[in-house]
Amino acid sequence: MTMSVNKHIARRAGVGVTALAAMACSAALTAPFAAAVPTGLSVNASNIYAACTYEVTATYDHWFEAWFYDNGLVIAGSPLHPSNGKATIQWTPKKAGTHTLSTLQGSAWELKVNVLEPTLTGSATCGAGPLGFLGSS
Repeated sequence: MTMSVNKHIARRAGVGVTALAAMACSAALTAPFAAAVPTGLSVNASNIYAACTYEVTATYDHWFEAWFYDNGLVIAGSPLHPSNGKATIQWTPKKAGTHTLSTLQGSAWELKVNVLEPTLTGSATCGAGPLGFLGSS
């Protein structure tokens, strides 16, 4: 009878140690990402037009890879590894309206921008043509 009680206690201790080890391993793997925090997000223009390309720059307090999103969809080119605390990606909004830009690196940072319909045809709206002053500079 004593042998059966000792086996039961040993089995319970083994399960407890295994669970504790799994929790410690999980914490060790996720802890650095939980500490990584974006500290800013900006677009290189004040007037933003659909079909024009802009630079979206985020600042971070860590070097881990960072993701960029437009309305919850990954922006092509993500993820990026920040250099000197910053990462910049090219973004071309497809439609006019409110867009929520965000970056994710452990936690998220969001920026809402209003994208306008192009007012001129061609590259002039984007600031590259003879009437570029009407564009996004």
